[in-house]
Amino acid sequence: MDEKTALNYYAALCSKSEHCEFDIREKMRKADLDEEVQERVISYLRTEKFIDDQRYAEVFVHDKAMFNGWGPIKIRFELNARHIKSDAIEDALDAIDDTIFDQQLRKAIESKMRSTKKDDFMKLKASLLRYGGSRGFAFDHVSFVVKDILKKNSD
Repeated sequence: MDEKTALNYYAALCSKSEHCEFDIREKMRKADLDEEVQERVISYLRTEKFIDDQRYAEVFVHDKAMFNGWGPIKIRFELNARHIKSDAIEDALDAIDDTIFDQQLRKAIESKMRSTKKDDFMKLKASLLRYGGSRGFAFDHVSFVVKDILKKNSD
């Protein structure tokens, strides 16, 4: 693929959906593009605002919190894996209202509780705690929500 074709291809790709610089670099590496061509394409995409890691972080945080029910720990981990700067990650996480994370965690825990056998209270509680943690929420937040939900269901 020559430079002009690559430029058009990656500009079109970025105009269809949000991508971070790391994702585009990986795609170009897999396409076996010359490193100099990669740098020029990335520079163009950045200059013309086809890629913007801050904007990517904001969209990623919003989508994963709202649609996937991920917690801030899992979101932070995934953005770090994409080499997004920590300032951008924290700004994007701060933009999301904490009540959204709380609602998503409650919804996930309640759903998990309905699909889990309730023979042993301690096993149920442990299962719910593990599940909340695996969704990317802090243990103390998960613990508080699990206790609250279990208390409401035992009444």
